[in-house]
Amino acid sequence: MEQLRLKSNHLVSGIPTFFVRTTQPTIDWNKPLVGLIGPRGVGKTTILLQQIKLHYGFDPQALYITLDDIYLAGKSLREFAVEFRSRGGKHLFIDEIQKHPQWSLELKNIYETLPDLRIAFAGSSTIEMVKHYANLSQRAIIYNLSTFSFREYLSFKGIAKLPRYDLQTILDSHIEIATEHIQQFSPNLHIDDYLTRGCYPVANDSYEEYKRHLEGFVNATIETDMKSLEGFDPRNTSKVRQLVNIIAQNAPFKPNLVQLSEEVGVHRNTLIGYFFHLEKAKLISLIYPAGVSISILQKPERVYLSNTNMANMLATIQPNRSTVAHGFALNHLSALYPVTLINRNTFEIDSNWHMVVSTLNQRIRRTPTDRIIYTFADGYEVGAKDNVPLWTLGLLY
Repeated sequence: MEQLRLKSNHLVSGIPTFFVRTTQPTIDWNKPLVGLIGPRGVGKTTILLQQIKLHYGFDPQALYITLDDIYLAGKSLREFAVEFRSRGGKHLFIDEIQKHPQWSLELKNIYETLPDLRIAFAGSSTIEMVKHYANLSQRAIIYNLSTFSFREYLSFKGIAKLPRYDLQTILDSHIEIATEHIQQFSPNLHIDDYLTRGCYPVANDSYEEYKRHLEGFVNATIETDMKSLEGFDPRNTSKVRQLVNIIAQNAPFKPNLVQLSEEVGVHRNTLIGYFFHLEKAKLISLIYPAGVSISILQKPERVYLSNTNMANMLATIQPNRSTVAHGFALNHLSALYPVTLINRNTFEIDSNWHMVVSTLNQRIRRTPTDRIIYTFADGYEVGAKDNVPLWTLGLLY
């Protein structure tokens, strides 16, 4: 236990607190069981360590552990929690929870037998969380983390601190919002860097170093997280990597399942299953037709990489501006709302708003609908009427 205490104190002492993610203040840390889930690299570990540093310091009542620590290999998580509680522990922060083979059962037992112990856990694999979540659905409060928004990136870099706005407020008041905030900074001076290397909390790295970080997140998800999928054959890891590479070179695209199945060398249903799980791991985004119920065997209408950093760094040919602009819009909107496709150019947000995305000097053919179609326009700092500056979507979270 003392070894783990020393490691915890060392990590807590070194964690910066100049920036906290939008999600952190909304977390109810007083609940007995709190979970943070999301893709690799979005800052789950940082949130756990910051919570300890900001509220407990080196108080022995709080302890950070990670289940990839060799000291904890093969140990019962509940037995460890009992020992921690016997030494006066009250707040246990557990990272890499999916590394324990029976993690959901162990957390359930801790919850039921140690009701005064507060547990906060984080897991890098959204796939694992989906598989085990049913055991904890009545006990744990789960918070889903996305990659950095443009707003969070600006704060992280010390450029500007901006408030959050819901989508309806942005649509109704985007002129006033944009006019107010461009007095502090110029969105067009910073958005390109965000699109290329601003989606993850990686500070002061060169382009090549950032690319290695991103490739590491992708490879770890494929090579480690997907192996624990029920029914997944680890020998197919190379096929999943091949599929991700195909997506990176072609996204966004409407998948030809017959052609893709032949190219990757898997059955059509297996391929759709890979799409489904890659989306849960936040490596890709799938857009389905509006008004269609979605199942694991439903063919997606369009496939995107999950964020613009992946689109810019994983593709051998740089994506065009329209592709990146669409990626920016979908990344921010899908973090909060379901997004579906009405036709080739028009998206439906939360079964409510209709939108298209345009770039400078691009003419969009808009199919009439029964609702206002909002144009999210890249390259403009201030919009007009139903033409909304694209960058304002970066203020959603």
